[in-house]
Amino acid sequence: MSFLTDVLGVTDTGARYDGTITYHDSCSGLRELGVKEQPRRLLAKVEGLTLNELPGAEVCCGFGGTFCVKYPDISNRMVEAKTADIAGTKADTLLAGDMGCLLNMAGKLKREGSAVRVRHVAEVLAGVTDTPPIGEPIKSGRA
Repeated sequence: MSFLTDVLGVTDTGARYDGTITYHDSCSGLRELGVKEQPRRLLAKVEGLTLNELPGAEVCCGFGGTFCVKYPDISNRMVEAKTADIAGTKADTLLAGDMGCLLNMAGKLKREGSAVRVRHVAEVLAGVTDTPPIGEPIKSGRA
């Protein structure tokens, strides 16, 4: 997002997404790369999209590379708190820019029976949302 907005000067990708989203700030993007407002500025221009801010958007989802393997109980409690916050936004889609976070949260949402779709922010900004969300099966079209 930083490259698009800060280097290329992109302000609008021309995308459309009919839905209500919430956005999770990944630890690495936020703390290491300073990515916070850039995706929100671009998402604000997506036609049809409503952004409901995620309480604790800057709080770790519990994935953290090997953290979730070394400390599975703590990691699980962290992602449970995150999915509760996601549910509270009433968003139908969760976006983020980090695949580790997305896989962690998508897995937990799926195990909880949530209908929230999970996508990488680039999918929405590029208008490429005709593929299944993260954690959903790919439909093969075969009988």
